[in-house]
Amino acid sequence: MARLVVVGGGIAGLAAAWSARCAAARAGVALDVLVLERGSEVGGKARTIVRDGWMVEGGPSGFLGGRPELDSLLRASGLENDAVLASARAKRRFLFRAGRLREIKTSPLGFARSGIMSFGGLLRLGVEPFIPRSRRTDDETVWAFAARRLGREAADRLVSPMTLGIFAGDARKLSLASAFPKMARLEREHGSLIRGLIARRGRTSAGPLTSLRGGMQSLPRQLAENGGFRVRCGATVRRIDRADIGWTVSIEGDGATLEADAVVIATEPWVAASLFRPLDASAADALAAIPCPPVTVVALGFDSTARERIPDGFGVLIARGEGFRMLGNLWETSLYPGRGPAGGILVRAMFGGAVDESIGALDEAEMLILARREVAQLYGLTAAPVFEHVVRLERAIPQYEVGHALRVAAVERAVETMPGLAVTGFGLRGVAFGDAAADGVRTGENLGRWLATCQIGSTACL
Repeated sequence: MARLVVVGGGIAGLAAAWSARCAAARAGVALDVLVLERGSEVGGKARTIVRDGWMVEGGPSGFLGGRPELDSLLRASGLENDAVLASARAKRRFLFRAGRLREIKTSPLGFARSGIMSFGGLLRLGVEPFIPRSRRTDDETVWAFAARRLGREAADRLVSPMTLGIFAGDARKLSLASAFPKMARLEREHGSLIRGLIARRGRTSAGPLTSLRGGMQSLPRQLAENGGFRVRCGATVRRIDRADIGWTVSIEGDGATLEADAVVIATEPWVAASLFRPLDASAADALAAIPCPPVTVVALGFDSTARERIPDGFGVLIARGEGFRMLGNLWETSLYPGRGPAGGILVRAMFGGAVDESIGALDEAEMLILARREVAQLYGLTAAPVFEHVVRLERAIPQYEVGHALRVAAVERAVETMPGLAVTGFGLRGVAFGDAAADGVRTGENLGRWLATCQIGSTACL
């Protein structure tokens, strides 16, 4: 029986484990798959905490449905009936600017009246279809692209907060092509963002915003239980080496060394860098160059008296320069059922990221003081929260900064020279939960087919 070892028990690693086993089985090859996870449980950045009737997501709170890879994982885990769609209220999204919350309206007139943009900024936004397509060939930043096409005001007031909400990132550093490839494609194919959006209206491939009844961590937990592979938690991989035939995986602590015909590295970039170091220094350097700044999530639960102050909707983003350290809030109890007790309002406040890396120096008590003060200020609340929970991530969302595509290419070139080794995870080809899951499925399927088509132990697999 061939053996596959997957290093990393996040959604990408678990998806790779499951799809590799399935691909090999379809070819009539039995595959023994072992997932090694250094933490005490699977899930990676997907962390669901249930306490006192509240459900807190320490990482992603949902995903865009309609992706076949995710649908397959839900069926494999037995959770196909546990998907819950976001409330229709999720379409209401807000931006804090000039001292108050402003709803981001989708209609041109409603947006113009929101006060988010000045009259001059709106005029500049309106001429976007007439801005020539760029001829530049370098890796443009998100902010530079937005300023060029939409104007500097839109880049500062709209695109920069949006970038904070998705990456907790700095729009002046992130690569447009790597972080938001669909935006780059709109200009490339249509010559204009607005013309491209009009042309694609009604043809979007993105499904509805979706979560799971038991929280996001329920998918990796159930996939680990029902996916047909083994999982070992508390196992930190110290080293991966090429062997005469296949690979060896060394584990810290007990000194165990496992033999494998193939290995998937599905860890955070900085961990993957240490594992690649003995194998390919250029790939290790590329992975180590992907920043993962700290993020702290503070969940505050309020009783029903806060409802008159906190809007009903998705949440609010806060641009820099508005007097807050918070990046924004998600209003979880407005989005999905079961996130709090009856009448309760759960606000999930995000701090840190690439624009405020010093947040990692604050301890839990200091974070609670900061979050209470800023949430009260934001909404004009006088009542204290009835529930509090802090999740501190020392290294959180990978930043796809300028040059990211070259770093990914360096890793992929290295992997091509080492048959039986694959790499996946949210540090390379998409930070969203659905992106990581889909990449894991594709990676596992390719490796499973490779294991099935070569004769294990022969020179064809070396």
